[in-house]
Amino acid sequence: MSVTTPTTHSALAWNTWFRDRWIVSPRYDLFFFIGSCGLTFAFWGLYTLAQQGHFWRSDAVLLTYFVFTALFDHPHIFQTFSRTHLDPVEFQQRRSLHTWGLLGLIGLGFGVIALGKEAELIVFASVLGSFHIIRQHFGLLKAYKNLNRDRHKIDDWLDFGLFYSGMFACFFYDYTEIGNPVIIYGNLQSWFPDFPPAIEAVFWHSFWIFLIGFIARQLQRLWQRQPLNLPKLLFLTAALSTHYFVFFATATPFLVAEALETVYHNVQYQGWIMHYQKQRFPGIPNVVWKWFGVAMLYGLIVGAIEIFGLLDQGWGLWLFVPFTMIVIYHYLVDGLIWKFSQQAELRCLFAPPPEKSS
Repeated sequence: MSVTTPTTHSALAWNTWFRDRWIVSPRYDLFFFIGSCGLTFAFWGLYTLAQQGHFWRSDAVLLTYFVFTALFDHPHIFQTFSRTHLDPVEFQQRRSLHTWGLLGLIGLGFGVIALGKEAELIVFASVLGSFHIIRQHFGLLKAYKNLNRDRHKIDDWLDFGLFYSGMFACFFYDYTEIGNPVIIYGNLQSWFPDFPPAIEAVFWHSFWIFLIGFIARQLQRLWQRQPLNLPKLLFLTAALSTHYFVFFATATPFLVAEALETVYHNVQYQGWIMHYQKQRFPGIPNVVWKWFGVAMLYGLIVGAIEIFGLLDQGWGLWLFVPFTMIVIYHYLVDGLIWKFSQQAELRCLFAPPPEKSS
C-alpha cells in the first residue's frame, strides 16, 4: 500500500511542466541573466530622486550617467580583454584584429574628432550599441532554447518573432519623428536617424500578433502536459519589459536613456564573462575577483575621463577618444569571439552537465 503525500500532485505537475536546464545554475542565471533587469528601474529611480534634489548640488543627468558608466558600462567593456587578449587560443586566431585592428580603430576615432564630428561618433556608437544589446539578448534566448531542447518549428517561429518584433518596435519608436537634433549633453547635439512612423507601427502590430500566438502556444503546451521552458519565459519577460519601459513608458535625456537601456546588458555580460574566466583559467586563484577588481578600477578612471569630456567638450573629448573606440571595438568583436559553432574550445568550456535521469 503506497502513501501519497499532499505535495506529490503539485510536485508531479511542476516536474511535468518545467524540466529546466540553466546556463550556469538557477541562482546564478536568475541573478545575472534575468533578475538584473531590475537595475533598469533602479537607475530610473536614481535619476528621479536626483531630479527632485535629493542629492546635494547634483546634476541629475551626470550623476546617473557617471554611476552607470563608471560602475557598470566601462567595467564590462574591460572584461572583454580577458577573452580577446588574454585567451591564447582566441588571440592567436585573430591576432591582427586584436592588435592592428584595435589601434586602427583608435586612430580612426582621432580622425573623426579632428573633423569636428564627435557628436556623430556618439550617435554611431549609440545605434551600434542598441543592436549589440539586442544581439546579446538573442544569444541568451537561443542558449535557453538549446539547453532545454525547445526547438520545435512553431516555438522557434513564435519565440524569435516575439523577441525581434518587440525589440525593433522599441528601437524604431525611439528613432521615429524626431524632427530636431538630439541634445547629448550641454552644447553637444546631433541629428539621429529619423525613420517614418510606418516602420515602428509594423513592428508594434507584429509584436501583438506574435504575443497572442505565443500565449496560445504556452496554453496548448500546458493542456497537452508538455514541458514549458521557464528560463526562456522569464528571460523574454525581463528583456521585453525593460525595453518597453525605456522606450515607451519613460521620457528621459539621452544619457539617462542610455543608462536605462544598457545597465541590464552590462550585468548580463559580467555574469557571462565571470563564468567564462572561471572555466578558462582554472589554475589562477581568484581569477574572477582579480579581473573584476581591475575592471572596476578601469571603469572609475575612464568614467571620470568621460564626464570631464562631456563637461569640457573641447580637448577633454580628445582625451576620451581611445576609450570610445574601445567601446566600439567591443561591439564589433563580441559577435566573433563567442561563436560556438566555429570555436571548439568554447563548446568544451560551456558544455552543460549531463541531464539527471528521472
